Amino acid sequence: MQKIIIIGGGAGGLELATDLGDKLGKTDKAQITLIDKNSYHLWKPLLHEVATGVLDEQVDNIYYASQGQQHNFEFTQGTFTNLDRNQKQISIINHNDETVLVDYDILVIAIGSTSNDFGTPGVKEHCIFLDDQNAAIRLRETLINKFTGFCSIIDDDQTTKEDKIHIAIVGGGATGVELASELPHMVETFGACGRNKMCSDLLDVSVIEATDRILPALPEKTAASITKTLKKQGIHVLTNTMITKAESDGFYPKEGETIKADMMIWTAGVKAPDYLKEIAGLESSRSNQLVVKPTLQTSRDDSIFVIGDCAYAMQDNGHASPPTAQAAHQMAKVCYENIVRLLNNQSLKTFKYTDKGTVISLHDTAEGVVKLIGNSEMGVKGFFALMIHKLLYRMHQASLLGIFKTIRFASASKFMYKTKSTSIFSNRD
Repeated sequence: MQKIIIIGGGAGGLELATDLGDKLGKTDKAQITLIDKNSYHLWKPLLHEVATGVLDEQVDNIYYASQGQQHNFEFTQGTFTNLDRNQKQISIINHNDETVLVDYDILVIAIGSTSNDFGTPGVKEHCIFLDDQNAAIRLRETLINKFTGFCSIIDDDQTTKEDKIHIAIVGGGATGVELASELPHMVETFGACGRNKMCSDLLDVSVIEATDRILPALPEKTAASITKTLKKQGIHVLTNTMITKAESDGFYPKEGETIKADMMIWTAGVKAPDYLKEIAGLESSRSNQLVVKPTLQTSRDDSIFVIGDCAYAMQDNGHASPPTAQAAHQMAKVCYENIVRLLNNQSLKTFKYTDKGTVISLHDTAEGVVKLIGNSEMGVKGFFALMIHKLLYRMHQASLLGIFKTIRFASASKFMYKTKSTSIFSNRD
């Protein structure tokens, strides 16, 4: 029996474990094990909603152990630390802080990515990152504590017209833009929970981008429209602003004055975790991603597959596939087929990324583009775009839970949101 180990339960890793479990889990061909440092899965594109209280992570998560029980794979909670290709073993640290060795015949690395500070001085010390669900929860608690502290000043009538909560977000990609758009609503909700003097007028949010516009992956016209929407929400969009260092009082750009901030959030750039760089002699990119062949096997070891953000998969256009959820989903499907083919001694398929478009959520609306047949683009915005954005998430759930369970899950989530949407802001001293 082949031991298939999947490290990482993100969008790609959990879908792969589920598909392989359904196909092979009850056979004598393979034993599938998923390993993740967390106990549950949360779709990474929703992290900004967790951070701003729009989404309750306890409602929309999927527990790995439960998913494994229903789809014939095992789950082990642990943190991946090392790889021994000669012995075909990985090292993990379990919940008791013990190092455990795990044997594999086929290994899939799907551990995702982290924020890339590009070595900018002071960023690690002074900035908050938004890399996973734990970071999102910590950011939410930090925001609430900041709002609570500001409320005490308001209640004592110690504020002036100039006093505001200054939040600066570096990174004009999807995460930074969506997070910025939700913050004014978060403050309004906080005010509705007994903090009557709190409103979005007391919030000063800046999105800082080093290039000449935000959302460079989107058409210029669409990005310009989203910039206009952000400005209508009172959010400052600072482009052509290269940050050279961060200190306790704010960001210091290459040119211009210091960008003062009470809270500094860094969402610019992604990279694979540092420990992946040339791990066990595997080839890696400048951003620590592991280089893979078109079959998604590593360039130096055919028994190791890599999918998702940590995979460097060069495409025919000369660019690597992007570190996005849709790329991870497509990789998971090809990796699933290739593992099944490998076990059956069949030729493997080639991964080719297909860009299906990008939709950016802007609190109660959305905007973006959808790719049509022939690679033409259709711009979408407003309610229709918001429905597409929500549908993408439900499609991800359907790939894990099935259509009927997803419908029940969506109904339950909607009910729970109506009854619990303000609970995380209430009862704060």
